[in-house]
Amino acid sequence: MTGGPEIDPALAGLIRHMRAIDDYRQVFDRLQASWDTLTLLGQLSGNATEMSGTRSAFEKLTASLLGHLAKETRDKVMTDLRIKAQNAIDVLVRNLFERTADIGFLAADTDIREMLEAPNSSEARAAIEARFRDYVAKYSVYSDIVLVDRDGAIRARLQPHAAQQARHPLIDEALTSTGAYVEHYGVVDFVADEKALVYAWRVEDAAKRPLGVLVLVFRLADEMEGIFRKLLPEHDWTVLGCVSPEGDVIAGSCPIQLPAGLKLSPSALQGRDPVIRLGGRQYLAMACGTAGYQGYMGPGWLGLGLIPLEAAFDQDDGELGKGIDEDLLAAVTSQAGLFSAELRNVSRQAAAIQGDLNRSVWNGSIRQAGSTAANAAFSKILLWEISSAGRKTQAVCDASIGDLHRTVVAAIMEKCRSRAAFAIDVMDRNLYERANDCRWWALNASFARVLAAPSPEGRRLCGEILATINALYTVYSNLILFDTQGVVVAVSQPSQAHLVGQSLEAEWVARTLALRTGQHYAVSGFEPTPLYDGAPTLIYTAAVQSPVCGRALGGIAIVFDSTPQFAAILADSLPKAEDGAALTGAFTILVGSDGQILSSSDPRFAVGDASPLPVDPAALERDGDLAAIRSFEGKHMAVGAALSKGYREYKTSDGHRADVVAICAVPLGMVAADSAARPAAGAASVALAAQKPADGVEAFEVATFHIGRHWLGVRARDVIEAVDIAGLKPSARKAGDGLLAGYKLHEGQPVPVLRLARLLGIPDASSDEQQIVIVRAAGRTLGLIVDALGLIPEIAASELQPLRDLTSKTDVPALGVVATRNARGEPAGMLMLLDVDRLGARLQGESGPALVQAAE
Repeated sequence: MTGGPEIDPALAGLIRHMRAIDDYRQVFDRLQASWDTLTLLGQLSGNATEMSGTRSAFEKLTASLLGHLAKETRDKVMTDLRIKAQNAIDVLVRNLFERTADIGFLAADTDIREMLEAPNSSEARAAIEARFRDYVAKYSVYSDIVLVDRDGAIRARLQPHAAQQARHPLIDEALTSTGAYVEHYGVVDFVADEKALVYAWRVEDAAKRPLGVLVLVFRLADEMEGIFRKLLPEHDWTVLGCVSPEGDVIAGSCPIQLPAGLKLSPSALQGRDPVIRLGGRQYLAMACGTAGYQGYMGPGWLGLGLIPLEAAFDQDDGELGKGIDEDLLAAVTSQAGLFSAELRNVSRQAAAIQGDLNRSVWNGSIRQAGSTAANAAFSKILLWEISSAGRKTQAVCDASIGDLHRTVVAAIMEKCRSRAAFAIDVMDRNLYERANDCRWWALNASFARVLAAPSPEGRRLCGEILATINALYTVYSNLILFDTQGVVVAVSQPSQAHLVGQSLEAEWVARTLALRTGQHYAVSGFEPTPLYDGAPTLIYTAAVQSPVCGRALGGIAIVFDSTPQFAAILADSLPKAEDGAALTGAFTILVGSDGQILSSSDPRFAVGDASPLPVDPAALERDGDLAAIRSFEGKHMAVGAALSKGYREYKTSDGHRADVVAICAVPLGMVAADSAARPAAGAASVALAAQKPADGVEAFEVATFHIGRHWLGVRARDVIEAVDIAGLKPSARKAGDGLLAGYKLHEGQPVPVLRLARLLGIPDASSDEQQIVIVRAAGRTLGLIVDALGLIPEIAASELQPLRDLTSKTDVPALGVVATRNARGEPAGMLMLLDVDRLGARLQGESGPALVQAAE
């Protein structure tokens, strides 16, 4: 196109990679060549002077459109990168939050403290290392556990290593810090020659004096590989990474493109330019900081998403895009928040320009009606070719926007699926920790001793231990120790002290006492319990076993604080707009296998209610995560669903199963009302236009228009012109039961305008294309409101069937009807020819009967 599109400089280097945008640019170039030819012909004929403004308007609009399409295409890819990068770092930080609690609890373990207090011996070391193996068998997120005394001597560890002393500064920091843990990433001399993420804390005696330091070595590479694997579908070109703010790559999903240890420029992480160069290749890049979890912000790392520039814009919508029909696209076009206001305006501007063009062509044809000039036929053909060029231009505009809408809707569907998968993954990870916590805490030697030989002092000690644990693990509302009779021995919460001495009646008590190894646990159903103020929750339990004979001495029950924990997971899983706010009307829910809600981000859907969007867990297990369009409460909803698949050993190899489904939904737009009110497609008018009368046959031209689905017209000789409805002034008086819409200034004179639909008894069905047709009626000028202009066919007088042949009613303001047939001779619709003189008379009379009904 002349001058080329006005493109944001930030997009200039990207557009050549956007093949779809370039395809549309070529189509617009060809259309522009057609406009140039038609402009020349119009100038030669002298009958197309009104076209130049329309041609210029379309030229500017299509240039603007290409720029907006490029921006939206880029933003879609960047949004996808942001979601993946954000998910990666947020999932990691939630995992590491649990590690900060683990180190605090394990450092306070009775057996570890007693080992450091006792003289060094090979037997004691073997016993504590066996304890470490037992711990890692439950918490497989750790690769090593190292116990160091206060002099730096390594007293026990899980993995063999040549180091006998720990000289790293983190030991002194853990011994003297006033915090709750030490988190360190780097090379640790007594762990490995490579960088490692470790958590350390001091072991203290009863007087709070330091005895040594416990160090947990986190399996970071293994954890990141699992996170990346869940976030990146097969055949996805995206590369995910975890990086420091200084640009050091901690972990990457592709060891070739983004290996650990690679150094990136810090400026590449600041978002000033989305394109970075890496290994001789250009990538779109997006770096995200964590949202944090319960105030914990992790080691300060960033999630990084990369996608090669040559592949960034080639990923199609696949099956998701194929399921998006035209009605849905029409519904979402005007949905604020899904598309930029500028892009939404492009479609409206194209329609407005086309409306102006149609009116110009229509008026040009009216001026040619009845003309015997030699070039009249040529002028009419030229005018309709101009109109056709406009329709083609608008159609390409609409098609390009429609394709983008389809892509964006598919992206929202994918976002819903991604957020549902995020929610269920976080839930599984959360409950993995709960299943592990109860089993590990049940191994505390103090609990076994007190249950074997109960005493008031022992019960007090157990209560203090439980309170210390609960302070570290804030996801529990209470921790309960009970004996073989199900009688409560101690609790973590002072407010629940009344439970001590009471018998627990729940069925999980017997299941817990029947457990025979420390590797097994029991869990309640998600159901109301008096241990959680009557609200539903999950209770995880493990048996406290005798170290002598292995029989159960009692059990520990941990009451999961499900209401705020699930609510936080769902709140973090809500799809968000660019400003970080949740998309309007979006919600996420967790649903059990019975179809009942476990938690909801929307207060309309209460816990225990049936899911508003039923999903079959068996189908999810068979087909994988779901992304679909559903109708709900009169709206199109993008819906994503994911089934709980477990995490590490939890629900994959430990025998526990619970089919929980996460559902995420985003409203896309209102379901369209009955389409009967929309303007007719125009097939009948095309059929009639093709039936040109033979030479010598008496004929007349009809200026046609549409109101709702009705096709009407008046003799072309009675029409002055069609004008824009803008500027219509309301009438100060009522006439004919509201038939008078107001006055339109035309050639300096106020012209009364009738609501033609109301006069004819047709339901009001206004459209964006509404026009006013100015006619001469009984010696006066009159305006008629119509929904859209039609063709101006020539009709043989013999084709007009007088209305008296169809109805006995005499008050219908029509001359007759014209039946049309298609090329196969089948009925193609009916045109009603109105009597403008009788319409004008209606201003002074009463409302007539429904004209359309009378003619049927």
